[in-house]
Amino acid sequence: MRAVITRALLLGAGLVALVLVLTAGFLAYSHASYTAVEADRRDAAVVAGVLAVSSDADSVRGTIARTTAGAEGRLSVVLANGTRLGAGGGEPLTSVGGAVVSVVPAPVEFPFAVVSLVIAIALAALAGAVWLGHRPFTPVLHALRDLRSSVGRRVRLRGPRELEELAESIDEASSRTSLLLAKEREMIADVSHRLRTPLAALRLDADAVGSGPVADRIRSAVGTLGHDVDRIIQSLQPAEIETPGKCDVASVVEARMAFWSAHAADQGRLCEIDVGEPCWVPLSPDALGAVVDTLLENVFRHTPPAAPVGVSVVRHAGWVTLVVEDGGTGLADPSSALHRGSSGGGSTGLGLDIARAAAEATGGTIHLERGRLGGARVRLRFGEANSHHEPESPRAWRLWHRHP
Repeated sequence: MRAVITRALLLGAGLVALVLVLTAGFLAYSHASYTAVEADRRDAAVVAGVLAVSSDADSVRGTIARTTAGAEGRLSVVLANGTRLGAGGGEPLTSVGGAVVSVVPAPVEFPFAVVSLVIAIALAALAGAVWLGHRPFTPVLHALRDLRSSVGRRVRLRGPRELEELAESIDEASSRTSLLLAKEREMIADVSHRLRTPLAALRLDADAVGSGPVADRIRSAVGTLGHDVDRIIQSLQPAEIETPGKCDVASVVEARMAFWSAHAADQGRLCEIDVGEPCWVPLSPDALGAVVDTLLENVFRHTPPAAPVGVSVVRHAGWVTLVVEDGGTGLADPSSALHRGSSGGGSTGLGLDIARAAAEATGGTIHLERGRLGGARVRLRFGEANSHHEPESPRAWRLWHRHP
């Protein structure tokens, strides 16, 4: 804001200073021209006074030589008999007894000294105008600084009435936002209660059905429904304003794969893990662990038990890439797989959306591709913590490459 005020003051005062310099230069040059013309007229009047007394050529010639214009060779006299005395021609200024006095105008030099002095004064005045011009804006700048530092608390400003009204409007908007967030939390709690209560009853009823294929399908459907409801409610929870923290991707992936590797061994599923060196990203361990669990859960839910799964972590050029791929049939519709609530496998479609949100929170991207194992490959690029990196592609960019 101070820079904007300074530019505005410089522009306004600079235009005034420019007009002042141009006006002073014009007046100084006009004065010099007027002074030169008046001096020529005085010289012509002196010669005319001599001609009024005597027309003697020697007397007139001596008078011409004693004048400034005559000494410079710009004054001449043409007597009544046609004799020219003095050099030059010029414009006739006066005549006496048939004799004509003429003077060639003197060249007028531009008054650089005067204009330079005016420029120096204008620059000093310009600096003073900028310094004095900031003083009325000091309360405004202090009020804006207080407004900027008032995040998360009520705004108290003392300054121009317009800024005080702005602070009141911000306070009102903040109060309404807090009220809406409170109502949202109440609604989420109510929805959670309304959904989980009948789900608990369904679980009890499913356990009481007994055994058999139909009972197993009911229990599986109830379990899937309960998991999806929990995921939906979790995704609706309002995010708290807090520092995300940092975590080592390699350590988090190793910790989570200890569980998923055992699960893969129970199914007879080949599980490849390559985490590499430690690499840190600006995410909390819980947030990154939830991403890993979400991606692996999708693999184990939507691929056959014999389909292999691979997880790898690569650090390169300020980016940390997490790759999860499987040997299943791939994604049925990769173009819409990242749309929230859309899924080709009958689920809620929130898993990839959660992974995308985590990657984009670090300035990264998510890519969906055909993997080397034959199925889908999810490639998450996280921005490395405390590292400068430029995005090479738009966020949530999707690439689907089919191998022949």
